This record gives sequence, structure tokens and C-alpha cells, in this order.
Amino acid sequence: MIPTRTVYSISYSVRYHLPVKQDSNKRPSRAAEANASRSATAAPRSAAADCAGGDAERRPLRKRATASATPFRSVGFTVSSIGYGAARRFRETLAPLKLEPREFALLRGVSAAEGDSQQAIGERMQIPPSRMVAFVDALEARGLLERRANPQDRRSWALHLTRDGREVLESAFTLASGFEQSLCADLSAAEREQLIDMLRRVGHSLGISGGTHAAHADSIEAER
Repeated sequence: MIPTRTVYSISYSVRYHLPVKQDSNKRPSRAAEANASRSATAAPRSAAADCAGGDAERRPLRKRATASATPFRSVGFTVSSIGYGAARRFRETLAPLKLEPREFALLRGVSAAEGDSQQAIGERMQIPPSRMVAFVDALEARGLLERRANPQDRRSWALHLTRDGREVLESAFTLASGFEQSLCADLSAAEREQLIDMLRRVGHSLGISGGTHAAHADSIEAER
């Protein structure tokens, strides 16, 4: 039978890699016991440190995942996306009348200044002359607009709405009003006015004046 003191030595030797002498009957010295005690307390601290280090390495991954999940917020992106969606929906709204948004805008422009020359209305709406001719031709072919001789200038034509043109414009206004109400359903009247004012300020920073569509201005620049 192995003496107890020898088993005591073996257990410490296996755990802390101390040399084993099974044939020794001597109790370990106080210095050896002190070293073994220090090693016993140091080992758990090292393991804890390793765990802490592992957590520290994993923490940045969690932060990166959280950052990537944060919704992207940008005025430019939001305005661009909403503008695209609004334009598409408005085109669908006018589809039953077989009217394009730009044609609706021209009918409105003529209605507001009926009898003015084609050139004057086109300049006011910032529509290039070549496109203005094509737009008027298309609406005149449908019987919605008509050119009349300008008594003040025989070289130009005055634009007038026909009876069918007035009816189509009235129907378009009704559809456009319903579209506007659905678009701003979650806004109060004051919030809607505030939103328009803020968007106009953003547009001013881009050189876009109120009342005209930016696409018309780009068309003029392209033809120069």
C-alpha cells in the first residue's frame, strides 16, 4: 500500500506538474506547499482572464452587428425615394383619364393664363420650345387644346382650352386632390404646410424654384 504522504504528493504533482518521488516518506517542505498554494490560486485567475479576453474579442462583433442593423437616415435618400414613389402613384392616378402628369400640368398652365401665347406659357413653365410644340400638338389632337391666332401678334399662337379640355382638367383636379389627401393622411393641415415649406427650403439649396418641376429645367439645360 502506497503511503498517504506519497498519494498527497502524486495529487499535487499531477495537477501542478511537480516531480513525484513515490519512495519518499518526507512531508513536502513549507516552501513547496507555499508554491503549490500560489499556483492553485493563480490558475483560476488565468482561466477567468482568458474568458474575459474571449468576451472582449466577441464584444466588437456584437457592436458591429448592432450598427449595421440601424436604419439608414438621410434627407437626400428619403426625398429621392418618396419622390419616385409619389410620381409613380400619381401617374397611376391619372391613368383612367389617359393623361400624363406633364399634360395635366400644361392644361393647368393654359387654364391659369388662357389666351397667352404658346411661347409665353412654355417659358413660364420652363418647358423647352421643341417639347412645348410636341405637348401642344398631342393635346390639340385629342381635342383638349386649340391654337388660335393671336390678335396682338400674328407670328404667335394663343392657347385655349376646349370644352372637352375643361372637363378633363376638372376630373384630373378631382383625382389629384384625392391623391394629395391620401398622401398626407397622417399629417395635420399645419404639418402639411410645414412639410411643404421645409421641402422648398431643401429645394432652394439645389437651385429648384417653387411652382415648376425640376425635370423641365433639366430639359432646357440639355437643349442648350
